[in-house]
Amino acid sequence: MQTNISLILEACQELNISYEILAPNQNLVRIKLNGQDYYFVNFSMPFNNEQIVHIFKDKEYTYHLLKGKIQTPHTLGFLSPFCEEKYHKYLEFKDCAEIAAEVGKTFSLPVIVKRNRGSAGNNVLLCETKEQVQAAIELVFNVNSKDYDYVCLAQEYIDIRHEYRAVFFNHKLVLLYEKDKSDAKFAGNLSPLHWEGAKAKHITDSEIISEIENFVRPVFEEIRINYGGFDIALDTNGEYWLIEINSSPNFEIFVRDNHRRIAVKMFKDMLESLTINQKP
Repeated sequence: MQTNISLILEACQELNISYEILAPNQNLVRIKLNGQDYYFVNFSMPFNNEQIVHIFKDKEYTYHLLKGKIQTPHTLGFLSPFCEEKYHKYLEFKDCAEIAAEVGKTFSLPVIVKRNRGSAGNNVLLCETKEQVQAAIELVFNVNSKDYDYVCLAQEYIDIRHEYRAVFFNHKLVLLYEKDKSDAKFAGNLSPLHWEGAKAKHITDSEIISEIENFVRPVFEEIRINYGGFDIALDTNGEYWLIEINSSPNFEIFVRDNHRRIAVKMFKDMLESLTINQKP
């Protein structure tokens, strides 16, 4: 049973909410609240519609939707020169060298090169030279790799002082933690919580919470998001940046580094909110 599912079930047990486990691996669960079915599948939560989930999985789409609404790093997407022939009409650059040259024209170094879809920091690369930029693009577009993506992103580099995961439910901040790598060692993955010795540090500071709530508010004015994990960076100048949004945040590392009760309480509050909102 995955961590997210176990947390949900623990919350249901404490609230006397009935549930059904529908698969042998226990990672497909149905909860019935006021006559409505909610399906929890692996890490996926039944709180956003299909289109919202698709947008969040596609970092380029997320950028185009929210740029100008909230401060987010300048981002360009490039279609793989090795894509299927039916997509060739969308190609602007014939090979990785041309894409690298365009990145060089648009961005100053260093620059982040990463795959458009994916998680856990796989194929997210910090490039400090032109040669590294082209090598990173070729890595993302390696069709023989399990991490291949048909869209590669180049993204403005942000000098990050603190990076947070802010979990929102119905526009309310329900959990905040820092991806703390202050005492950690780089282990080949730029994602902070994949550094050796990094910790998910629960944040309860009311000032930080208020700042992040105010920073994120324009997103909810632009799009109806019921649930998501917002990756938010605070740079060395004290400015906040939205890096990306995850529609199915994983709480495994948070539970590893913090008391499990914090996450269970979060899910209890979410389920109680659904019950209250459904009452006639």
